[in-house]
Amino acid sequence: MKKIALIIFYQLFISIGTAFTQSFTLPSHWKLILEDDPSFKQANVDESKWLSVTVPNGWTRLGINKEKIIGWYRVHIIIPDELLNKDLVLLAGTIDDADETYFNGEWVGNSGKFPPGDQTAWDAERKYTIRKDLIKKNNTIAIRVYNGIGDGGIYSGRVMLMSKKDYDRQVAEQIKSKKSYYQLTTSNGLIAAVYNEQTQTVENLYPHIFSYYDSGMIIKPVLSNLKLLTKEKPLGTKYLQNTHIIEVKYPSYSLYYFSSLVNGDKIFYIAARGDKAAIDKLDFDFENGYGKIQTTSFGKKYNSGYEKYFLFGFTDSLHFDSDVVFKATSIFNSRTTSLLDAELQYMKKVFTSCKFPTGISEEERNVMEQSIAILKMGQVDEKEIFPLSHGQILASLRPGVWAIAWVRDAAFSIAAMSKLGMKEEAKKGLEFMLNASPANQFIHYTFTDGRDYGIGVPYIISVTRYFGKGREESDFGETNGPNIEIDDFGLFLFAFYEYIKNTNDELFYTKWNKEILVIADAIVHCIDTNNLIKRESGPWEHHLPGRQFTWTSGVNARALQMIAELQKKYNLPFAGYEDAANRLLKGINENLVYQNKLIKGNANDFSETDHYFYDAATFELFANGLLKDKNLFSSHMKYYNKQLRAGNDPSKGYIRFNSNDSYENQEWPFAGLRVAVAQLKAGNRAEAKKLIERITAYANRNYNLVPEILSVEESMYRGATPMVGYGAGAYILAVWEYYKK
Repeated sequence: MKKIALIIFYQLFISIGTAFTQSFTLPSHWKLILEDDPSFKQANVDESKWLSVTVPNGWTRLGINKEKIIGWYRVHIIIPDELLNKDLVLLAGTIDDADETYFNGEWVGNSGKFPPGDQTAWDAERKYTIRKDLIKKNNTIAIRVYNGIGDGGIYSGRVMLMSKKDYDRQVAEQIKSKKSYYQLTTSNGLIAAVYNEQTQTVENLYPHIFSYYDSGMIIKPVLSNLKLLTKEKPLGTKYLQNTHIIEVKYPSYSLYYFSSLVNGDKIFYIAARGDKAAIDKLDFDFENGYGKIQTTSFGKKYNSGYEKYFLFGFTDSLHFDSDVVFKATSIFNSRTTSLLDAELQYMKKVFTSCKFPTGISEEERNVMEQSIAILKMGQVDEKEIFPLSHGQILASLRPGVWAIAWVRDAAFSIAAMSKLGMKEEAKKGLEFMLNASPANQFIHYTFTDGRDYGIGVPYIISVTRYFGKGREESDFGETNGPNIEIDDFGLFLFAFYEYIKNTNDELFYTKWNKEILVIADAIVHCIDTNNLIKRESGPWEHHLPGRQFTWTSGVNARALQMIAELQKKYNLPFAGYEDAANRLLKGINENLVYQNKLIKGNANDFSETDHYFYDAATFELFANGLLKDKNLFSSHMKYYNKQLRAGNDPSKGYIRFNSNDSYENQEWPFAGLRVAVAQLKAGNRAEAKKLIERITAYANRNYNLVPEILSVEESMYRGATPMVGYGAGAYILAVWEYYKK
């Protein structure tokens, strides 16, 4: 096996002004070597043959497309005097999959496990205490890393040092305040930028909102580490009135970071308002990324007062217009009103056009409004240069790692858009998947066990997700093959049904009826002899050979009921889909109802101690209305509350599986929100309200954003944030279900 080692090198350690008085971030310049040697933990190592890289960055982004490999990171640092003779905490980002970390040759911590018996900790932030007796003026940090499958390496998160006293204070404040997230994203469906409140920098500006062009071609930032040149500390940071505009207040002025929905261009804007003398002195510094940056700045007087704007455009291998900033300035000069005010009014108009349920609280409305903004920011605009990308909806906004168009997540986004009255956005989301480059890559796929796990017939909708250009992608693993997720067909039909139900758009149904029936026919074709959907990768993407997952049979059974209903409504043939739905329902009752007391997670596990026996995805069968037996639901929840309630705490939500996997064994807000919907279907409003209020409370303290994960121990934001379909969309659907008449 070819072994790979990553070595990080940088001679200077630069201080940044953060909200914490003694914290220092590591610079972005690193080195790499393709070897594995235990001596790499020592201070003196020959680094002459190592390559330059940047961190944090996943291995695939560095061109290392290999799995089951080991690497090393190293960095040489000069500790500032104020951190000497103090215990420190090293924050080493999030690492895929396992690590062993050394400081001056001494082990300081590890997460996950190396082979044999390897175990991932890919989603966990590395935080290791360094005793003061280990610390010298000049120091070496070495991190040995194992990547089983996936991206690999230190791929995201904070890479910094801070005093242990400050770190402990930070954690205590986060637990008390319920605030643990500090990155705000602005997007207009064309570009995306991430502002970090802790470091007061725009971490990255990306030329597209999706993270991959195509297989192996990742989107790299055109600009990084954009920072205001000032010693002033901000008074506060937030989204301006729950919009896409990031507001950072200073004593005598405020800055507003945004990508423009009004202009619809690939320009990043910073607007300054306040004392003219103060803002005329403002300037910024930044690092060039994978493009050539064009900048300009100018002040302008409006009725509302004086504003100064800073514009950042770019050219790269796909964007050639060297006059883009000049053109934007010309448009700007023709304006008689403030662009900042226009941006705010644009999003407020979107809010006004949306349908909000009667009776929601102010706190819930704030999260709903911000969720609407997230839905807008997470959908690719029609001005994007790749035509087949138009309308696609991401699973998460950056900096979340899921800035990719999953069918599953998009279905909940489209359903929420339809419920809100965002008709055009919902329609575009559906049409993106119907128009995307032909799927059908997996009509047949023979796995290493010799079995064909392909769909067997044309299916149109991707079996997993889409790359930015609009091509079907299956999250193909080097050793365990592709994800083939047959639930995507049913979830797409669920989204389509919600659109038609909420808009009565008969012309749209007629236009796409042929394609809709192809998708429905693919579901019918995949029903096995035991009346369940055949083995596939399932809702949590477990690759092949997979299982007969309850979620997949459940969402497809409900989808076939929905299609039968629509066919009947428009006087079209429906009996075949109704019969197929009944077959699946029969299979669920015969194979998945365990001892008449609960629904198990799949047909292939038979013991309550099996890993996937208790599966949070089973809640969906009650939430989507397929199973209506209230006694079964009550019994189901009784057992699942014992197994999957986060931390065995009735005040918390639900984990994914009861396992040792740190990713699965965390609280998933999406699961809690779907349980809330299921509780409402069963008439249990009080239980549903508790789950909704829990997510609302945490979102209110974290820019009204919904995360992928809340850590079990401290209920801190983890995973990809902000989530779009599994966050914003799921929240909107739960709140609407609670308040509907």
